[in-house]
Amino acid sequence: MQQGISDLDQSAGLAPSNNLSMDWQPISTAPFDRDLEVAVINYHGTHALAFPVRRILGSWINAETKKRIEVHPTHWRGWRRKP
Repeated sequence: MQQGISDLDQSAGLAPSNNLSMDWQPISTAPFDRDLEVAVINYHGTHALAFPVRRILGSWINAETKKRIEVHPTHWRGWRRKP
């Protein structure tokens, strides 16, 4: 699993670091009250979404547009502004 998270950091456009992979948390622990970066697994592999999301009861929304999105994330961490 550690390998998948390292790949995820790279797909999120972040430089490799021993500390980055430790930031990812299981999706079951995602909070409801802040912008998050989430990871999804699809047929292309593990990827971080390019926009912030918020957890709502039973679903997820795009934090910028406030529109509900159809996504089934596996991991989360606090949103970091992209360079």
